[in-house]
This record gives sequence, C-alpha cells and structure tokens, in this order.
Amino acid sequence: MNRMLLRLWKRSDAIEVECRLDFREPLSGSFTFQLACGYQVDRIVDSDGRCLEFESAEKRTIDSPYRADRGCYVVKNALGTQFSIFYSGASRAQHTLFSDDVLAINRASGWYPCPISPGGGVWDAEVFIYPGLDYVVLNAHFLPEENAWYYRPQEDELFIVALKNYRCKRSQGGVIYYYPQDDTDDHIAALCVNSLAGLLPYFESLYGCNTVDEVSIVSLPTSFNAGAYNIDRTIILNRLVFAYGKDTAVSEEPITHLIGHELAHNWCCGAAGNWEDWLNETSAEWSALAYLLENGHTSYVHDVILDYCREEKPEPIRTRDGERPSQVHLKGTLLFYHLYRMYDLAVIKYLLKAFVELREKNTDSWLRRIGKHYPQLIPEIIEGLHAELLGGRL
Repeated sequence: MNRMLLRLWKRSDAIEVECRLDFREPLSGSFTFQLACGYQVDRIVDSDGRCLEFESAEKRTIDSPYRADRGCYVVKNALGTQFSIFYSGASRAQHTLFSDDVLAINRASGWYPCPISPGGGVWDAEVFIYPGLDYVVLNAHFLPEENAWYYRPQEDELFIVALKNYRCKRSQGGVIYYYPQDDTDDHIAALCVNSLAGLLPYFESLYGCNTVDEVSIVSLPTSFNAGAYNIDRTIILNRLVFAYGKDTAVSEEPITHLIGHELAHNWCCGAAGNWEDWLNETSAEWSALAYLLENGHTSYVHDVILDYCREEKPEPIRTRDGERPSQVHLKGTLLFYHLYRMYDLAVIKYLLKAFVELREKNTDSWLRRIGKHYPQLIPEIIEGLHAELLGGRL
C-alpha cells in the first residue's frame, strides 16, 4: 500500500505541512494531487532533495456549502518512489476551524493531498502534530521524544481536532469538550454527554457488539455549516446543538435525537457515498428514533416525521443520475416510518440489523437479506425507492 506521512505545525489562523508520499511502485514521469485552494504549495522535492517542477492545472469548484474548492497540481519529472510536498494556509469548510484555541480540519477542508494519481484509493497515513502540550489532540497520543502528538486514522479520513482552554464534562460512556457562551451551554453540554448512558447500551444490545469504550463529543465554537458529524468514533458538533433551549425550556429529546443519530453511525455505515448512502443515514436515524419510541417519546418522533414531510421535495431515493440524494437524511426515514405504521417496531429493528450485519453494504444485498424473512416488505420498499414523494403516503 502507498504510504503518507504528514508533519503539521499549527499557527494562529493557518497550518504549515510537510507531506511525504511513498509510492509502492516507482514513478516515471509525473503525478497529480489536489489541495484546497486556501493552501499555497511552496516546493516539492524528491528523495535526493531535488526540487521538482509543478504547476497548478485547474481549480475545481465544489458545488457544496460543506466542502472547500480545490486546486489540482501536476508534478513533472517525478522519478522514484518518495516525494515531499511543503505547503501552508487555511481553508473554509464544514467543521473546519483555525483559531488560537482550536484546530479542526478534515477531508472537507481539503488540508491534505487527495486524490493522488497514480496511486488513488486508500493511503496508509500517519500524522505528527506540533501544537504543543497546552493542547489536547483527540484520538492521538503525545510522543515526548518527538514533542508531537501522533495520530493514525481509524477510518479513511484524516480528521485532526486540537483543543485548548476548553471546558469538559464526563458521564457514563462519554466526554464532551466545549466552549460555552453562557450558563445554558453548561447544562446542555451535560445533556449531550448524559444521553450516552442510555444510547450506548441500547445500540450495543440492538446490534450485538460495541465499537468504542468511551465516546468523545466536541462542540466547535462556530456556526458555519452547522450540523453534526461522526468520524473516527468522535462526534463533532457546531453550535447548532447549543441553540436548543436558548429561547425556550431546554428539551432533552432533540439532543438525544442528534447524539443518537451520530452515535449510531459507529454501526450504521459502509454503504457507498452515492445514492446508496440512504442506507447509512436511514439506519442511523431510525436507530435514534427506535430508542426514542421505546423510551416513551412517541409524540416527539411524530413531530419529527411531520417536519420531514413538510421539508420533502420531489426526488426519488434511487436518484436517476446515481448520485447522492439531496434529501438523504429524510427520504429513507419517511419510507421506514411508512413500514413502521404498517407493521411494528420489531420489523424496523430487523431492517436495521440486516443492514449492519451485511458484508456487502448495498441496497440489493439488503433486499435479498430481507426477502428471506419478510418477503411481503419488498414491494413496499422498492416502490418507496422510486417514489417522488413519500410523505403523502403518511
């Protein structure tokens, strides 16, 4: 496998990076890579220290509010297997933050070379991070001999979160790092981490296995592209979650719903990021909704479904172009609610477990699995996959 070694130095509002690429097969000619447009490539050298000629071939505009635009680079006269890219800068994307107290970067922020050609696919990556001991770096450990934090991703993404001057709350099964703006935030932070005490054992029982000993939750002090995200068994939140309760009484239900959905992605994952992503999102959403239903929050779940019906726009789950549905978070949820009303929650829980237990995570495999036990569901599901609107059936 090709290997990538990154050394990252944090500045107040940017980073400096040295990225060494080790190709498994020797190159003879050139290679290409992409970086977010906010980064400036200083130089590229081979294993002999020889500076290589490179050029910016194009700017790739990403039609998404969550991802940074990227520049494509072509490196010429690349001979051998080892090359180092030196660059610096910052970008703007979902759950990305450069400040005196926080560094949060991920694939959406385009902070590391990806994709790389030739090579493509997954690279075996490791990162040395140099923010100092006054920071804590999540999912990393400090190496005194390097004076650096060492990070290896659990998943196919390099997500770095370095924090200082934060508050921290712990509860059974989890810890939350946050930056409060008023006293209400302390209470809501406690609700976030306390929700894990019920959610974790429920999901472990539902799916028959556990995936993490302690869940880390980080609330970033930003509202840019507000939302939630689960990567490397860590839940990342924007300030959206702390908006709950600002003008009204604090409610545990939406917080449990949000944390439950993101936590469930520890199990509910694996389908491709095209239209098949509906399986990941629907199973995560209904894991959280099943927990709420079984704990007496039927009225809240009903209100969630009504909101989804109001938000729904004409578009099938199995999109005509095969791309990811723009309403991936609600379409499958409505389809499952239709099945829940026709049958019961036990059937929904079977559908969830059937997906999680699949080796080949796609809709066809899932339908074949379901058909062995509940063949009567297949026509309903297939009809729902192609329906323009699902809310009208509810």
